[in-house]
Amino acid sequence: MKAVENDNLIQGMLHEELERCRRMLLSLKKELTQLPKGSLHIREKLYKGKKYRYHYLKYRDGRKSISKHVSKKELDSLNEKLRARQDYEKEIKSYRARIKYLEKIPRVG
Repeated sequence: MKAVENDNLIQGMLHEELERCRRMLLSLKKELTQLPKGSLHIREKLYKGKKYRYHYLKYRDGRKSISKHVSKKELDSLNEKLRARQDYEKEIKSYRARIKYLEKIPRVG
């Protein structure tokens, strides 16, 4: 009967891990909604023989492509937030893969 007890124990641990992963996924998705999406680009304009460079954020809103000017003051914080968004997206991808794996195990999902 020891094998049956170990099986229940392992199944319980796997079920807890699955629930923990689902909670983490929801939490990460919630955090992701607070961060800006898109990517930073630099434009150069020639005006009266002088080159001007400025940054802008480019992202999609449905089918529409939007370009939004970014001031020099906002540039560092925006860059940091975009990097954080990329990190969250990588974590979300790994949690989705883990959830998919755990759901395939019989009697856990």
